[in-house]
Amino acid sequence: MQIEMRNDGSLEISGYVNAVDRYSKELYSEKGKFIEKVKPETFNKALARADNIDMLLNHDVRCKLASTMNQTLELREDNIGLYAKAIIYDKDVIAEAKQGNLKGWSFGFRALSDTWEEEQPVARRTLEDIDLIEVSLLTIEPAYIATSVQVRAEGIEQRSRPDGVVEEEQPSVNEAYEREKQWLDVRVWLMKNK
Repeated sequence: MQIEMRNDGSLEISGYVNAVDRYSKELYSEKGKFIEKVKPETFNKALARADNIDMLLNHDVRCKLASTMNQTLELREDNIGLYAKAIIYDKDVIAEAKQGNLKGWSFGFRALSDTWEEEQPVARRTLEDIDLIEVSLLTIEPAYIATSVQVRAEGIEQRSRPDGVVEEEQPSVNEAYEREKQWLDVRVWLMKNK
């Protein structure tokens, strides 16, 4: 992630939201533990279909930082992955950047097509086609190493992990699922009452 303070007081931030064909850290769902990767060209297909994609802070729909529609957010897939460049005017986010609290990127999506390899010690998922809902700057740990709490809401998935999660102390699948359900209730309410 590259961060540059501009003369007008705004922040220019750029970097890769996701590196394609690279597996995430372990994620959890009602099926159990799994890792996932995004197939090359998946983001290009999603970007071609999207009218607008917003940049949020920590997947919070109340904290919109930039958008492709108003041209404060540029998104493109190249041979590395999904690249983002944004101009941000939000004073709180600029303060977070100055304090070194921005930890990476994440993305919210709806899976349209995926494949699973469940014959492994940990299941492997490959995303082949998605609707890209949003990209987020994070003050929490990313789920994808190259950039990312996985949260699901009405088919929408997000890729980030809460701060302070120690790998050896991961919650059980049931605990993780219950926490996700609680987050979902909040996020669904926020989406409906936006």
